[in-house]
Amino acid sequence: MLNPLMTPLMIEKYAKRLVDRLKSSTLRGIVLTGSFARGEGGPFSDLDVWCFYHDKKVKTSSLPELAGITLDLREVCLKDFKNDADGTREYVAPCFEQLIVFGETPFVLPSRKKIKEGVLHLLVSIEQRLTRTMPPVNHYEILNDVMYLLRIERYLSTFQYPLTLSELYANQLEENDRLLVEYYSSYLYRDRTVSEDEIRNGMDGFLNKRLQ
Repeated sequence: MLNPLMTPLMIEKYAKRLVDRLKSSTLRGIVLTGSFARGEGGPFSDLDVWCFYHDKKVKTSSLPELAGITLDLREVCLKDFKNDADGTREYVAPCFEQLIVFGETPFVLPSRKKIKEGVLHLLVSIEQRLTRTMPPVNHYEILNDVMYLLRIERYLSTFQYPLTLSELYANQLEENDRLLVEYYSSYLYRDRTVSEDEIRNGMDGFLNKRLQ
């Protein structure tokens, strides 16, 4: 864990508190996803929590607090989840990046066609966010999305999904893509400041190659 506020032991303890608070007759699973599930939760990371219910969503009044960490809770009826799940990052990434803390997970990898449609949608979204006139641009959020795109590209070509940044970096053949991994790593480790121009130049090359 990169975030000093969030050690594996703290996640384990918090998971038990979540189960105690949310457990009910309709609860079928609690799953943590995203950066903390990958083991790279940084100072900008939220803790993503999915709660799955059998027949209806149960709106939780409050979650156990976790000092210094923002919680992103999704409460989903299993029937709705199966109808809504598509090839977007929201539903694809947790198939690879998840920690089950209670019950079981309904995440099932969609078809390659749906995943590719989701990739294109995310690329267009990134381009729109970079070109919008209203600041500020959240560069961490954009780089985080790019890391997913690099991971899923690797999966689509080799059926391997690199979880760690070192694996992801080692799998990049293009210098520009390696630079983007370095920029994202800089946000996590805070080892250097990346300028907006550096990120934008890297993103121009990344998007031009994929949206041309």
